[in-house]
This record gives sequence, structure tokens and C-alpha cells, in this order.
Amino acid sequence: MSFALARSLTGGRVWSRIPWMAAGGLLAALIAYLAIDIPAHVSRLGGAPDDSAATAAAEPSPSGPAPGTVALSAAKLKAVNLATAAVRTERLPTELGVPGRIEVDADRRVEVRSRAPGIVREVGVTLGRKVRKGDMLAILDSPDVGTARLNLRARQRELLTARIEAEWKNQVADTVAKLVPEIAKGVDPEVLEKEYANKPLGSFRALLLQTYSEFDIAIHEEEKTLALRGKEVIGEHPAILAKHTRQGLQAKLFATIEQVKFDAEQQRRLADQALKLAESAVVDAGHRLRILGVDENIQSLLDHAEEAQKAAKDEDVTAYPIVAPFDGTIIIKSAVPSQSANPIDILFVVADMTDVWVTASIPESDLAKIPTIEGGVVRLTAAAYPDRIFEAKVLSVGAILDPMTRTVPLLARTGNADGQLRPGMFARILFDGPASEPVLTVPHASVVEVEGRQAVFQPVAAASPGEEGSSFVLHPIEAGRELGDRVVIKSGLKEGDVVVARGAFDLKSELILQSQGDED
Repeated sequence: MSFALARSLTGGRVWSRIPWMAAGGLLAALIAYLAIDIPAHVSRLGGAPDDSAATAAAEPSPSGPAPGTVALSAAKLKAVNLATAAVRTERLPTELGVPGRIEVDADRRVEVRSRAPGIVREVGVTLGRKVRKGDMLAILDSPDVGTARLNLRARQRELLTARIEAEWKNQVADTVAKLVPEIAKGVDPEVLEKEYANKPLGSFRALLLQTYSEFDIAIHEEEKTLALRGKEVIGEHPAILAKHTRQGLQAKLFATIEQVKFDAEQQRRLADQALKLAESAVVDAGHRLRILGVDENIQSLLDHAEEAQKAAKDEDVTAYPIVAPFDGTIIIKSAVPSQSANPIDILFVVADMTDVWVTASIPESDLAKIPTIEGGVVRLTAAAYPDRIFEAKVLSVGAILDPMTRTVPLLARTGNADGQLRPGMFARILFDGPASEPVLTVPHASVVEVEGRQAVFQPVAAASPGEEGSSFVLHPIEAGRELGDRVVIKSGLKEGDVVVARGAFDLKSELILQSQGDED
């Protein structure tokens, strides 16, 4: 019984293994089938695949040049007329630097004040605004300016009166100068009276013409008396009386002519003198306004004195304009409406920012390294523009060493037409030291800027007119200072590398066009 039980258990384990054995057999048969069938399929498709075909299938070939590469046809290459140059090593003086600061040019900085007391009526500018010479900064109400302006208008009216008087006196003197010679010639008084009827003679008309008429009557009376005496119609006494009467009137006429000539010229001189005094009074009044800060055109005041009456009627006499003294920028503004302004108060500060000063303190230990600094040109960089080099002309180097800091002050001026350098910025002034060091350089024309980074173009294939075309790849670099027509290369190239020296800008333009075409 126990034997039968053991047999039955053994038989049960055997039958339990049968499904697993069957699965193993089926797997082995499948592997054998695949080993036989796959080579047949491959042979029917044209052969076995290799690694290059798989790679080609995975990575299809690009349709154009790699990014940053410019391909030129033979025609474009000839038109651009490229030239290449090798990167070479040169020895340059070592660069020394000291910290500095950007400041306003004190010679072009003006504190704008009112020269007369007043109240700020209007302010026309804001802080930081650029102004032109003569631009209105503010308008004040000033009683002193009003009084001076009214005095000016009164002097202009006096000038106008003096001119009218002088013109009349000159016309009378000119007419007298013409009339006297005709009287001396003995022209008929009736003819003279008609000829000078509409010409200015003033009080001299009656004096001259009446005396001349009396003299002419005396002449006729003498002639008539002499004729009657010759016929013995009258005696000798009437003839003598007529003669002496004519002589007396002739003397009176000559005396009158002399006096009239003198009086006419004297009146002319007095009128001209009064006119000059009136003009001087206008000039003085105009300068009084200038002293108060009101810029008046003196010549215009003299030429247009007739406008004084209208100006005095319509003019805002107390308006005191404060104007910009030159082209510049408002760097300080304290004026506000209704503020009391006195000559001691600073209303604005205007500075010309086209040139700025750079100040620095040179350590005592570096003085011997920069013996030729004064009067020369130095380089500087600003913290705000680390990639840009500015040039500055040294104005002065201090003659005395500061015993506290052991430094010597330095002052330089640099152009700032674009307004990038602002007072208060920190800068670093760079000098050439006495020692030298080897540096890599390329032609200045080789360096281009693409997307804010400096780079050069290097030829992929030799560029010559005889080839069908050439390619050039954009290579990033880090450029340093300039040396004449060459640029120092800090990194990105090594000695002997070939770069495009002429035509780099054309390649940059072509690269931009290609990039735009790819985006489209």
C-alpha cells in the first residue's frame, strides 16, 4: 500500500512537468525558424545591412551648410575680393590700470541763478533734459526787471523824438545850403519863392527871402533914381539916398546869409548831438536789463524805437526769463513755481556732457612705470561697458603727492557725444607699462560683431578666384585692445591660424542673409 502511494506521487510529479517541457520545445523551434528565415528575407531585399547605411537612415544628410558657415560661389568670391592673414605674435607694453571716476567737465558746468530778485512763475524744464542755448528754463516775476524795462521804453520814445528833430534840422540845413548860392547869383526873388515853396526852411524862409526881396527893391529903386537923375528930373539927394539904402540892405542881406548859414549848421549839430545822446540812453537802458539777466538785442532796440509805445502797452514788463547759457543737460533742478528766487539761490545746474572728465589717483609705486603720461592719450573702460575701450587725453598730473593716500591726482578728458559716460560712473584708466609681453594680433578689419559677440571668419577651403567656390566659418573670439590697425586676441585663436582680413563685413552680411533665408 505504501509502495502504491509512493508510485502515485512520483507519477504525479512527472505529469506536472509536461507543460513546461512543451513550452521549452516550442521556443527552441521558433528560434530555429527565425535563424533560417531572416537571411532569406534579407537576401531577397538586396543584401545585408551595414553600419553606414544604418547611420545614414538614422541621420539624414543636411540640405545646406552647417550653422555659422558662409558658402560663396566663385562669382561672389571674386566680387567680394577677400584677403586672408595669419594670426601673428607681437610684443606689446604691459597694461597697467588704476581706478577712476567719470565727472562733469568743470569748465562746462554752470550754476544758473537769477540776477534780480523775483518769484518763480513758471518752470519749463525737467531734471535730466537736454537744452539748447537760449532755451527758456524758467520765468520769474521781478519788479526790478519791470522798472528797468519801462525805463528802456521811455528812452526809446525819446530816441524817436530826437530822430524826428534831427531829420528836420538836417533837411533845413541842406535847403539853406542850396538857397544861399542862388541868392548870391541874383536869381529873381519871385522865382526863388516858387522854387522853394515846398522845401523845408523853417524860420529861415521869412528871414532870407524877405531880406533878399527888400534888397532887390532897393536895387530897382536905385536904378530908377539914377535914371531920373540922369534926365535931371530929380535932384542929387534922392539918388544918393537910394544908393545908400541899397548898400544898407545889401549889407543886411549878407549879414543875414552868414547868420542863417551858421544857425542852420548849428541847429544841425545840436540835433545830431541830441540824437546821439538819445541813442546812448537806449543803449544804457538795454545794458541795465542785461545786467539783470535779460538778454536784449541792443541793435534791434535802436532800429525799432518806433515799437516802444506798443511794447509798453502790451508787454509783460515784470516777466524775467531764465535761459540756458549753452547747449547742455540739466543735472540739478531746484526751481519750483511760487518759489522766491534771489541772486544767491541756485535754480539750475547746466552741464555740457559732450566731453567729460576722468579723475584717478596714481599710486606712488606706479609713478615710475608711467613716466610719459602727461599730455598723452590713455585708454579707459567703464564698468557699465566692459567690452568698450574709450580714449582720453591727459590734461594734468598732480605735482604734489597726497601724504595721506600716497597717490598723485590725474585728470583726463574724453569725448562723450553719445552720452554713454555719465558722471559718477566708475572707470579704469589703462596705461602702457615699461615692460612688454607677447600677444596674438589680427587685422582690425578681421573682427566682426555678430549678436553682440566678437568673432572672425576662417576659411574652410582655400579662397582663390580659380575655384568654384569657398566656405568660411564664423569663429568666436575675445578681443582686447587695439594696436594701430591690429587688434589683440585674448582667446579663441592661436598663432598661425588664418582669418579673413579683407571682406569680413561682406561675409557677415551674407551670413545674415542666409540666416534670414533659413528662417523663412
